[in-house]
Amino acid sequence: MSTPAGWYDDGSGRLRWWDGERWTDRFSSPGDHGAGTEASPSARPEASFAPTGAPVAGAWAPGSAQPPASPQRSSVLGFVGLGLAVLGTVLACIPTGVTFPIGLVLLLAAFVVSLVAVFQKGTKKWPSVTGIILSVVGGIVGSIVFVLVLWFGITGAMDDYPTPQDPAPTITEQPPEEPTDEAPEEPPADDDGDDDSRPSPEAIGEGLETIAHSGGMFEYDDVPGYFTCVGQYYYDSDLSDESLQGLAGGDDVTESERDMGIQVAYDATGECDPSL
Repeated sequence: MSTPAGWYDDGSGRLRWWDGERWTDRFSSPGDHGAGTEASPSARPEASFAPTGAPVAGAWAPGSAQPPASPQRSSVLGFVGLGLAVLGTVLACIPTGVTFPIGLVLLLAAFVVSLVAVFQKGTKKWPSVTGIILSVVGGIVGSIVFVLVLWFGITGAMDDYPTPQDPAPTITEQPPEEPTDEAPEEPPADDDGDDDSRPSPEAIGEGLETIAHSGGMFEYDDVPGYFTCVGQYYYDSDLSDESLQGLAGGDDVTESERDMGIQVAYDATGECDPSL
């Protein structure tokens, strides 16, 4: 049974007139006739043209098997996504503060571009599918490498600092000498000041007590050891033996050391007076 004459798709995407036996050279513009529909007797084009003979080679005839699908073309967008995925993976696996963020941005762009390329019709899908897979795997691997390098860098820096287990450097200090009740050995002195030796603190204290009484000062008489304590300060000072002998004899220090004697008396009073 032959296919009736009418407008049909000859496999090229255009409508072509089939006269019932073969293709003609007449093509229909879009919207003139429906594909696969038979033309009415009044609309049939036999009167206006003559069939040209055998069907065109490679053209699909109505009623025969479906024509072979047209070959798929390469996807430019898919290859762009694949290239971005490769470059992004390389940069993401270089764990620096500059290359790693750039690599992540490129991987994200590769994923989007490859995903768009997958939905393009009539194109090869393997570049875009490979770009999607590589962008995901590259992002995961790059993140793992960056985290590991950052972790080892932090732990290595912490190892450089002393830990609580490390023994702290100690400074050996000599224990302070315990005070003793023994009075320091002093050279014998003549309380009368007849020689040039340095008088003892007790002798200086007695002289100071005499000077205080002559000045009308008796308030320290009830403080045990006060004048001896002050005498010790005078004894340890830089006053000359001559001035100390004068104090032990109830006289004042020499004129040249008067200011020094006043300062020693001020310091000794602050330490020997328990009420201060």
